[in-house]
Amino acid sequence: MKAMTRLKDDLPKHGWKVVRYGPNSSKAKSLELTADHVEKKFAVKVEFWEKSSGGDTNDPTLLVNVVSACYQVPEGEKVDRY
Repeated sequence: MKAMTRLKDDLPKHGWKVVRYGPNSSKAKSLELTADHVEKKFAVKVEFWEKSSGGDTNDPTLLVNVVSACYQVPEGEKVDRY
């Protein structure tokens, strides 16, 4: 839970806009944060799954999804392939 609070407080200091923060619509009401970085064209959605979420016995988990806008390599440049 502290990690989510830190994200909510610190992301705006780095150009992110928190657009949603609170429990999601799941049965477990997991804490969820969604933030956008307009300049860099990224969005992130983070969910905090508590140990007891959904009746499982897993350790607490942060689930992170990152989305980026379509990107086109500028002419004359090349992309590093991993």
